[in-house]
Order: sequence, then C-alpha cells, then structure tokens
Amino acid sequence: MFCYITLNINTMNKIGYTFIFGIVVLAFSCCGSSKLNNEKKLQQHPPFKITKAFYKTWFGGQPGVKGYSVHFEIDASTIVLDSVFFRNMSTKLERDTTASKNIYLGVFILPNRMKNYILHKDPKKEFGNELPVSLEKIPFELKANEAIISYKVANKTEYYKASNVEEQISSQKL
Repeated sequence: MFCYITLNINTMNKIGYTFIFGIVVLAFSCCGSSKLNNEKKLQQHPPFKITKAFYKTWFGGQPGVKGYSVHFEIDASTIVLDSVFFRNMSTKLERDTTASKNIYLGVFILPNRMKNYILHKDPKKEFGNELPVSLEKIPFELKANEAIISYKVANKTEYYKASNVEEQISSQKL
C-alpha cells in the first residue's frame, strides 16, 4: 500500500511538472509570435499607390521642442488612411483638405529631453524630479526610413509598409 501511494505521488508530480512546463512554453511562444503575426498582416498589394512619401524634422519655438511631420500622397480618392507607425511612435493621419491631391499628414511631437533634474546625494532633495517619458513600443519593427500605414477597407483595418520614406531637409534654422 505504501509503494502504491509513493508511486501515485511521483506520477502526480510528473504530470504537474509536465503541465506547468507546457503552459510556460505556450506563453513564450505566444509572446514571441506577436511581431511575426503583425508582419503577416501587412498587405503586399494595397488598393492605392503611394506617389510620394517623405518626412521633415521640425523644431518648436522653445528649446528641446521638436518632432516629425510625415506626408503621404496616394493616387486613390476612395481610400481613407487612418494612422501611421513611424520610428517607434504612432499617430492619426489627417487629410490635407487645402491640397487638390490626396495628401495625408501625421505629426509626431518628440518628448522634451531638456529638463532640469536635481541630482543630489540626499534622495530627499531629488523629490521634485519628474520621471522620464518613455515611448510606447509599437507592434512593428521598422527601419528609420520605413512606416506602416493603416487604412480601412469594408470596415476592416489593413496595414501596408511604406519602405522608402525620404527625409526632406527643412528650411528652418536650428
């Protein structure tokens, strides 16, 4: 009887360890495939053609205030672009109603990194410091000249990767 109970406990331990191991493997496989699944969602042949894609770096009126404005011109007037993912950021795209062409604009404001922090060996004197702003990670891995554009077709959101987003040098002085 004692051997049967010992054997039964060992069998239950093995089943328990196998079950836990299976859950851990499943959890890691789901996390690792999220970027892969997003890459598969990209459309290879969207219902529009990008005729011009570029971005400009702009600088605000105060020190440390800057960002990017991303411009896309498409040839289809029936398609409405929704948002853009660019350089680990995302924003809504707005149609330029003043232009005769289908031009969409996205504006990114970079966090102001020029803040005065109090650094002191006494932690109580650093109490007023703000935490640094961290950018939210987007679900796509992009190069510096790539952007993902989302658009809607039949109430379904689709994604397209624009690979050659060129930088236009702004006429503003630094």
